[in-house]
Amino acid sequence: MTEQTLLQVRDLRVSFRTDKTHMVEAVKGISFDVPRNSTVALVGESGSGKSVSSLAVMGLLSADSAVIDPTSRIEFEGRNLLELSLVERRKLCGKEISMIFQEPMTSLNPVFTVGFQIAEVLQLHMGMNAKQARARAIALLEEVGIPDPEVRIDA
Repeated sequence: MTEQTLLQVRDLRVSFRTDKTHMVEAVKGISFDVPRNSTVALVGESGSGKSVSSLAVMGLLSADSAVIDPTSRIEFEGRNLLELSLVERRKLCGKEISMIFQEPMTSLNPVFTVGFQIAEVLQLHMGMNAKQARARAIALLEEVGIPDPEVRIDA
């Protein structure tokens, strides 16, 4: 892994248990690099493993059903994410590494305001207090072009 590489995935293999004796291989040996300060797109047909690969990188696959092959490597800034404890992994997620989900309507909870949900992430992962998180959430809404962010934050 070079200084220019932020994320390196090598021979990622992910299988899912269908029952006690059967497995289905969903990702079959994908490898890719994400250079610093760049955008990389995983492109493929429906069911090709794009989402499963991303969820594996983020550590969001269910341990009850998903199995990542022990020879697979997912390195973020030189650290093999697959060797980190759950606590170590959670410290990275949201602050140093995050994911934009395909279906934002399934990611946002309609019971809570948009502002609450954004601020919650900022408080948990950035250590902000409620006032700081609210101000930053408004700034983020403004950055992405949401009109009247001061009003929409409470929507």
